[in-house]
Amino acid sequence: MDMLDGLFQTTPVSATRAGEHLILALLVSFIVGQANAWCYKWTHRGVSYSRTFTQALVLISIVAALSMSLVASKVLVAVGLMGGLAIIRFRTVVRDARDTAYVFLCLICGMAAGFGFYGTAVVGALAANLVAIYLQFTGFGAWHSRDNLLRFQCDVSSVRGGAVDLLLGEFCRRRTVISVDESPPATPGGEATCQCTYKIRLHDAEEGPELVAALKDRFRIHAIHLLVEQEHEEVA
Repeated sequence: MDMLDGLFQTTPVSATRAGEHLILALLVSFIVGQANAWCYKWTHRGVSYSRTFTQALVLISIVAALSMSLVASKVLVAVGLMGGLAIIRFRTVVRDARDTAYVFLCLICGMAAGFGFYGTAVVGALAANLVAIYLQFTGFGAWHSRDNLLRFQCDVSSVRGGAVDLLLGEFCRRRTVISVDESPPATPGGEATCQCTYKIRLHDAEEGPELVAALKDRFRIHAIHLLVEQEHEEVA
């Protein structure tokens, strides 16, 4: 029990061992950051994966460890560091809430290593990544839906006549209009166009290409998009 308690206690740093502490803190933060980044890569789903973001997770851990080592050295350094960070404006948009969680994980692990809580950094990263792996392989939170999202742009006459709705009835078990946006003619004397969005459920999940081809054959479709996999909706 005493050994376990000592694992989560900070390591005292003397003036003569400051250099050793800094090297050890950077080494631990690098190893923990690498473990977090590899686990993030293995458990990532979707199409928004970024190599630079994965590399940034490792760098965040090292930078956090370095900043906490500076804060622990002198109070004036801590004040100057806070002032410097207040000037920086971070403009990178994190699209996924899971990405934000990994940013905080790497930041906290790096801070723990910088303050000398090496055991806390390692055990905390291990526990968080085990939970991430569990959530990935159990499919926790997934919602498997057979509904599809159909978006297309066509002439207004096709929508008003009800021909599009009749065609969808041939392929779809259920269809729901989400939005219909009418745009004025692009040229004088031309016909107005309509941007339609439907939530549909096909009779056969494999008939998506046939539905798209039928719409193109019967109507003047200017643009069409059928979202089959809801998990990849972020790029639709």
